Amino acid sequence: MAEIVVVTPDQIHLQPGSGANVKGLNVMHINEGKPYITVIESPPNTYAQVHSHSEDEVMVVVKGRMLFIGRWCEVGSVIYVPKNEEYWYSTGEEACRIALMRVNGRGTFKHGLEATAAGSAGPIEAVGGDDA
Repeated sequence: MAEIVVVTPDQIHLQPGSGANVKGLNVMHINEGKPYITVIESPPNTYAQVHSHSEDEVMVVVKGRMLFIGRWCEVGSVIYVPKNEEYWYSTGEEACRIALMRVNGRGTFKHGLEATAAGSAGPIEAVGGDDA
């Protein structure tokens, strides 16, 4: 049986991540099973190539902001990504921390079909967005 877990901001201790998708990524895994829950922080001025996951994903921006497929997401923004849906994100001048949950477990990661081309060019500018 699962137990209640509460993690307050002062209890978040990030460690270097092992993902090659974003260099300098820091993580804190809260639950590795079902649901998979982790806190992820992407450093300033980084770009995550187009990719997808085999599980539905919910993200909440808890610090900083990120450009998520062309739309700025500030603190408090909630992002839902259906399984196998491709997306990318980038950060501006500050780091961005998100809380991430996949109800059915961690699942698998897949580079997008456009990942090589998009990754070399960097993110596209958001329409009507500011240039942080």
